[in-house]
Amino acid sequence: MSRSLGFALCALLVQPLFAYQDTDATALVKQVVARVGGMDGLHRLKDVEYTYTYQLPDGKQDVSTERYIFDGEASWASFSKAEATGGGGKIVQGYDGQTTWATVDGQVSTDEKVLKRADFLRKTNFYWFAMMHKLTDPGLQYKSKGTKVLEGIEYQLVEVGFENGVGDAQDTYLLFVNPYTLLVDQFLFTVMDFGRKEPLLMRVQYETIDGVTLPTMRRYIPSNWEAEPQGDKWTLEIMQNIRFNNGFKKADFAQAG
Repeated sequence: MSRSLGFALCALLVQPLFAYQDTDATALVKQVVARVGGMDGLHRLKDVEYTYTYQLPDGKQDVSTERYIFDGEASWASFSKAEATGGGGKIVQGYDGQTTWATVDGQVSTDEKVLKRADFLRKTNFYWFAMMHKLTDPGLQYKSKGTKVLEGIEYQLVEVGFENGVGDAQDTYLLFVNPYTLLVDQFLFTVMDFGRKEPLLMRVQYETIDGVTLPTMRRYIPSNWEAEPQGDKWTLEIMQNIRFNNGFKKADFAQAG
């Protein structure tokens, strides 16, 4: 599977407004966000640096040092390995909150494919890092979808949608909320920006660092809407060596020159 099919865009989903605001679903999502420390918790920590490993089922990997500033969602990465994306040379990507740029072997790239990949990964990688904290961002709508028992746990299902005009693609997410931990153990999502209508299933393991709970180990696979994996070829996403409050400035994320 290509990396483009493996990532959702930074927007959770875009759908027409639900006919009404589901107060039960809204209350549950607020509990999930509070459980992981809230967006205020991330903003309190200012910024982050970590090592990110993305591994395809065939073993090909991307390994990058990722840096984000939470206020404004600036994003930067330097790749020590780029087998999964097929990038050649030493790749550095940046997004300063307005403009995305990339360099290859120290040279600023004007290649449309290189820049599109950089824009996609800068926004997407930030989103996966902060997804659970961003579930109460402005413009979101929530709808209860009942319950489903998986491995002895009766999960609360919540569909999340954006108001018209919010986000970049008409994707659909279905969250499986663990009633005992108030964490999203797994979720289904489409990737309509790359023509994927059938869902991918993402399973998540968490780690709490400096008061915020993060999805540090993730794996996904093609699925059906019953959350039944199709095959056994999982793609892995691993976040390690997480360090907050590094003192990064917006200027550090802007393209030199």
